[in-house]
Amino acid sequence: MTIIDPITSINICGNFKIFAPFVFLFIILVFPFDGKWLKKFEIIYSKVTRKKSLAIVFIGIFTFVANALVSLKFYMPLPSISDEFSYLLAADTFAQGRLTNPTHPMWIFFDSFHIFFQPTYMSKYPPGQGLILALGQVLTGYPIVGVWLSMALACSATCWMLQAWLAARWAFFGSLLMVLDLGLFSYWSQSYWGGAVAVIGGALIFGSLPRIIRKPTISNSLWFGLGLAVLANTRPYEGLVISLLPIFYLLIWLIKTVKNKKLELKVLIKQVILPLTALLFVVAIMMGYYNFVITGKFWLMPYTLYESNQGNLPTFLWQKVLPEIPYNHKEIRDLYRNWVVYIYNTHQGFSNCVF
Repeated sequence: MTIIDPITSINICGNFKIFAPFVFLFIILVFPFDGKWLKKFEIIYSKVTRKKSLAIVFIGIFTFVANALVSLKFYMPLPSISDEFSYLLAADTFAQGRLTNPTHPMWIFFDSFHIFFQPTYMSKYPPGQGLILALGQVLTGYPIVGVWLSMALACSATCWMLQAWLAARWAFFGSLLMVLDLGLFSYWSQSYWGGAVAVIGGALIFGSLPRIIRKPTISNSLWFGLGLAVLANTRPYEGLVISLLPIFYLLIWLIKTVKNKKLELKVLIKQVILPLTALLFVVAIMMGYYNFVITGKFWLMPYTLYESNQGNLPTFLWQKVLPEIPYNHKEIRDLYRNWVVYIYNTHQGFSNCVF
């Protein structure tokens, strides 16, 4: 078994995507399909897609098994990027039944990227990716299994989402395209960086929205709230931006529904507003407690704490540049003085670094 790093993995995945159409064309030319074969395929495809639950399960199982085969047969992902080690720290912490770790007495010698040691020792990132990696570690001893599982759930959730907007056969086809593009040969599925967990949240939101409008039920509302919760604990900023449109649309629909008397207000409160509010309230309490255990403050996220301690450059463009922070190690200082400054200046429109 070959073990490679994520950068090599990305290059391999890119080569697969480039040459895949040519391989497909070669197969068609060398092994032409007759009408009978295509007819049989269409019959099987229609039977699978008509059963929506079966289609969702099939996509998930196929993605998981295919991911495992790609990793086990061709290369086993090896963490080498600092972000990956931060996620794996969170995974190992969760797998041992803790939310954070005590500060090491000689922590200054172990200081690293994307983690902090004060007031506790933990990853700066939201817990979503760490939790799914921890699940794979607890079940099998290998965090990469959590990556395969998250990608399988993401592709299944995408199929479920598309079923709410498209015909069943096109929803299945769309989810297959996602499997081929992101589900097998991408760093989302073959490294510890992640991305699939956030896809699950987005798919739940946009899949439950039309279902709520067609049939406002408690289950559909809970799926919507769960999607918001997943995004809040994986990609908080991007999740907020992408969630504004469906939230606004849902509010407009609620107002119009009550105004036009299509449904009674008490029905909407019972089926939509109350379960959604209750779920989000519980999630907010849990997130606040998570922040408190790690940072000591309910409202202070680990990511915010890390950036305030390590970075003098603002996270958002409208924020101000802070005085330079004294770093404990040259490597960390070089990262923020070179790479991070370069990114910041690129987004500011300057051609050269300001430092």
